Amino acid sequence: MEYRPSIRRPRRRIKPRFFPPVRLFPLGLAALLISLFVLLLRGCAISRKAEAPPETPPENISAVIAVYDDTAGRVLSMQLEEYLCGVVSAEMPAAFEEEALKAQAVAARTFTLRRLAACGGTPCGRHGADICTDSTCCQSYRSPAQLAARWGDGAAYYSARVHDAVYATAGEVATYEGALIEALYHSTAGGMTESSENVFASAQPYLVSVASPGEEGSAHYAESTTFPRKSFITMLNTAFPKADLSAKKLEVQVEITARYASGRVKTVRLGKVEVTGRQFRKALDLPSANFTIEFVGEDVRVSTKGYGHGVGMSQYGANAMAKDGADYRAILKHYYTGIEIENWSGRLR
Repeated sequence: MEYRPSIRRPRRRIKPRFFPPVRLFPLGLAALLISLFVLLLRGCAISRKAEAPPETPPENISAVIAVYDDTAGRVLSMQLEEYLCGVVSAEMPAAFEEEALKAQAVAARTFTLRRLAACGGTPCGRHGADICTDSTCCQSYRSPAQLAARWGDGAAYYSARVHDAVYATAGEVATYEGALIEALYHSTAGGMTESSENVFASAQPYLVSVASPGEEGSAHYAESTTFPRKSFITMLNTAFPKADLSAKKLEVQVEITARYASGRVKTVRLGKVEVTGRQFRKALDLPSANFTIEFVGEDVRVSTKGYGHGVGMSQYGANAMAKDGADYRAILKHYYTGIEIENWSGRLR
C-alpha cells in the first residue's frame, strides 16, 4: 500500500500544471488547419470536376488534319469538324436555311476526305499539309477571328448556326457505289446544273445536269456586263491571238455556235478561231458560261445566268429546296444523282 503512493507522488510533482494549455493549443490548431486544408483540396477537386467540359461524344470525334493557311502562310493542325466550320462559313451564307447548311457541311466533308484520300486525284500537299485554304485549289476557309470581324454583333448567332449544322452531320459523307464522290458545288446554277464532262476532264454518273429551281432570289441569277468595244476586242485578241478581231467586223466575227442542254455555251466563233464557252468566260472573267452577246452602239453587252462552273450542288438551289421543306439528304440526293449518305466516323479515328 505504501509503495503505490510513492509512485503517485513523483508523478504529481513533475506534472506540469500550466504547460498543457500551451502545448495542446498549437497541436489542436495544427490539426484544425490540416483538416481545413484537406477539405479545401477536396473542394477544389470537386469544383474542377464540375467545371470541366463534358467529353465530346464518340460520334463527334474526327481526324486531326494539317491545313495550310494560305493567308497566314503557315500550317495549322485542327480537327476535321473544326476545319469544316470554317469552310461552311466561308462557302455558304450563314443565314441560309438549316438544312442547306447541313447539305453544305456534308458536301464539304466529302470533298475534304476524298482529297485527303487522293481518290481520283492528288492531295493538296502544300507545305506538307493535307489541304489548303485557297479556293482555287481546295475550299475557302475563314478563321474564327475573320468570321467575328465579318459578322460583327451577329458572330455568336451565325457561328452557332454553322457549328450546329456541321456537328449535326458529323462524320456523314456522300458516296457512290461505296466510294466518296467528287462533291463539287457552286453558288448559282441559273436554273440548270451542268454535267461534269462538259466542264471537267471526265464524266461522273452522279454529276449530271438537273433542274435547279427557286434561284431567282440570288444576286447572281441574272447579270449583265458591258464592255467598250475596244476593251472587248483587246481582251479577246490577247487571250486568242489568232482571232484577229476588229471593231468594224465585230458583229460578224463573234457568234455563239453551240450550247449544251443546260443552256451553257459550248463553243463560240471568234474571227478565225473557235473557242469553248469556258475559255470565253475565263477571258472576260464572266460569272458563268451561260451567256448571250449583244452589240449596242460602241459597247458589247454580255448577259449571264448563274454563278460558278455549274457542276454539282447549287447553293442557292439548295437553300430554295430547304425553304420548300426538303431536308439535307433530299437536297444532296437531288444534286448528286444516285448517291448514298453514309457515316464514316469510324474510319476517321
